Amino acid sequence: MGTRHLSLLVLPATFLLLSCQPKVNHEGRQPLAEVDGTFLYEEDVQRALPQNLTPEDSARLAGDFIRSWAEEVLLYRQAERNVRSTARIEEMVQAYRRALITQDYQQQLIAQDLSSEVTEAEQQQFYNANKALFVLKEPAIRGLFIKVPRTAPDLAELKKWYRNNDDASLEKIEKYCFRNAVIYEYFYDRWLLLSDLDGKLKANIGDLKSNLPERKDFESSDEEFCYLLHVEEYEPEGSTQPFELARAEIAEMLGNYRQVELIRQVKKDLYEHGVETGRVKLKNNNHENEQ
Repeated sequence: MGTRHLSLLVLPATFLLLSCQPKVNHEGRQPLAEVDGTFLYEEDVQRALPQNLTPEDSARLAGDFIRSWAEEVLLYRQAERNVRSTARIEEMVQAYRRALITQDYQQQLIAQDLSSEVTEAEQQQFYNANKALFVLKEPAIRGLFIKVPRTAPDLAELKKWYRNNDDASLEKIEKYCFRNAVIYEYFYDRWLLLSDLDGKLKANIGDLKSNLPERKDFESSDEEFCYLLHVEEYEPEGSTQPFELARAEIAEMLGNYRQVELIRQVKKDLYEHGVETGRVKLKNNNHENEQ
């Protein structure tokens, strides 16, 4: 097992197994310790240890793990002898077991029946019918952002071009930025939250927010770079989120709704079938109420 191989010879003496014990079928596993007929196996200890340990560290951590395991088993046995009634605990265990099995089955049903993604048409329909659910918590913008060295050539020309969204200006900007810009973000075709630019601009986001929408062009600089932001479109905080920004949330909401509806329908079908076949018997005043 490499550096994680455990040898009984390196374990503390209190954990060594005695040779004169009743014969137990360990199914090929190597026992390392026993408490009241409960065994801890080498593979259990190996799974608990980190990889790439030295033999010394492996032996030390294995000894600590085995001691902790033995203490837990002994504490459990002590608790069994001293807890007067375990009926409530058994009920909790059974309830937890039912919940785990049911949850696992539900996940199987969801994986089988909801494998297809929510379509964009479904998302758009939901968005149109529930716009009140999607409110911007901060401004959203379309436009472009450029970060360029202050030593770049023809910087004055770039400062003229970036204010315009006509094809000629955008073509010049693209060619210029390909050669000179550190960052060039074109987002005329998509919405960004104002906070998406945080850390990219030298300008304070709060200052930008207070100047929108009256002002569309923002310039700032430091010792090395010039920062240019043009805002072509603006949606203020509190307005309806553009569909593009709400899409991920809509997909999650619709997915959750489909899951809930699937499980509700499965339960309904099972109940109705149970009543029809007699598996579900409703009683009223000690008489069966046939459905």
